[in-house]
Amino acid sequence: MLNSLELAALSQAVSNEARVLYCLYLLPQSQSDDSKITIHNKDILALLNSTDKRISLGREISALFEELHHAGLIDIQGEHDFQKSLNRHRVTLLLNKAGKDLQDSDLHAQHQKISVSWRPDNHLFEQICALVGVIDLHFDAEELGEFIAYWLGRPESQHTPYQWTQKFVLHLKHRRIRKPISGEKSKVGHQWVETQAGIEFDDNVKKLVKKYSEQS
Repeated sequence: MLNSLELAALSQAVSNEARVLYCLYLLPQSQSDDSKITIHNKDILALLNSTDKRISLGREISALFEELHHAGLIDIQGEHDFQKSLNRHRVTLLLNKAGKDLQDSDLHAQHQKISVSWRPDNHLFEQICALVGVIDLHFDAEELGEFIAYWLGRPESQHTPYQWTQKFVLHLKHRRIRKPISGEKSKVGHQWVETQAGIEFDDNVKKLVKKYSEQS
């Protein structure tokens, strides 16, 4: 069943094919214990072309996933290119398993532009990081400034406090998947994180490290 966050996201400018993909393919699979869903293009083609043959190429399916990604509904694990087939990639439904506190109406009611002084809410930031698997919660002025500068150049974009924080977390995740040009960083699973002396990982982080290492 759709929750209020999913319904609001699907009410945005999303194609009907993308809505069908989410509601009839992804959502039913999210009921299992595994929070990540594997994309099988063959099954998706059978679903979307049940009466008329509308879609035939893997990149056309990827374009639908890109719509859902931009609407804030999903995250794709690892490195990906929406111009290519996403077959066998893994998907996380970002809003489906969100806690009640993430459904606070104040986080979703008001759409606003980004500002130079924008900062993510700490509690919300930590929760979204946990949802999408961002390991290192530290971010520096360069990472924040890069994000703000990008969206300041798109003044037509207006989003809710939840959406801005979600976009920032995904920005950090995708940035850290790319190999750093310089600096003391260590690779944990698919992500590059700061190497800091004297830091010890707790049990939860060690489990994440093991999980991502097995998947890499």
